[in-house]
Amino acid sequence: MTLTRPTQVIRYERTLGMTVMIGKGFYAPNDMSFAPNGRIYVLNRSIEARASGQGMRVTVCDANDEYYGFFGAFGTGRGEFMWPSAIAVGLDGKVFVADEHLQKIMIFSSEGDFIDEWGTAGSGPGELDTPSGIAIDGEGNLLVSDTYNHRIQVFTSEGEFVRTFGKEGVGEGELNMPWRLSIGPDSNIYVADWGNDRVSIFTQDGEFVDSFGDSGTGEGQFTKPADVVADGNGNIYVCDWGNERVQVLDSNGGFRQLTLGESTVSPWAQNFLDVNVEEGDARSRANLEMDDIEFPDPNDRHIVSAHIEKYFWAPMALAISPDNRLYVTESNRHRIQIFEILE
Repeated sequence: MTLTRPTQVIRYERTLGMTVMIGKGFYAPNDMSFAPNGRIYVLNRSIEARASGQGMRVTVCDANDEYYGFFGAFGTGRGEFMWPSAIAVGLDGKVFVADEHLQKIMIFSSEGDFIDEWGTAGSGPGELDTPSGIAIDGEGNLLVSDTYNHRIQVFTSEGEFVRTFGKEGVGEGELNMPWRLSIGPDSNIYVADWGNDRVSIFTQDGEFVDSFGDSGTGEGQFTKPADVVADGNGNIYVCDWGNERVQVLDSNGGFRQLTLGESTVSPWAQNFLDVNVEEGDARSRANLEMDDIEFPDPNDRHIVSAHIEKYFWAPMALAISPDNRLYVTESNRHRIQIFEILE
């Protein structure tokens, strides 16, 4: 369901992916990144049940539903994941993956071959405590959300410390457990200030520009925002994780639109249902709208989203594609919902 002002900024288009623990699909995806060659790298956090890490991997696909394989392995060794948290692809095609438990950044080739890793646990300059978001600037530097140190750190791609900005607090330019971040068309850095329920904006040099949002469920309010991206039209998109929705704001933080998700069956999932006839038949008879359920609290987005398939359930990350689509990575339903940007 999409709720709008008179002007609609985004419109649901289609869904990518399906639930698969191994192989062609996603399993608890929590971030994605576009590569220069058009491929999409989807980071699957999976689960840590019984320390198996099964399904923890990077899935490689594209917007046309082509599947190119996967890479990555669970473990504590070089190039292995424990709690993979963020992914970004550079202009040279190298893939960077952050791990918030192992306090490191890993580097892979575009084909998934491990190249190197760097990172040291701690709170000093250049040290990390739960890196949970990464972005790459025009010079190839990595910007890292150093979440439990309440700051953003900048490194070269080889891991050399460049600078840091932000500190714990609620004032201007201060942060409280920042999650993901992105670089906008205006070259500013947009940070999902998770603990402060707001979006904060900085220059490339770390100078504070603006912030907007406060705690709540109303329009323009956030509950633990996970990600934020901006487009070239002055729109700002916020992954309002705690409210199970995505909001669209103008360049001044004014509310424009929100969506609760509108997913349909993806081509991958439809192929599965066509092959597995009994499951497809059962689905065709199911009440997917769940319009006969009396929810204890119909305003509790967690409960409602968990029961109605088309809605977002744990939206975790946003990305804008080269062809001007908004991709919403949705962890608990193992898929990506795609929206056309209209203006």
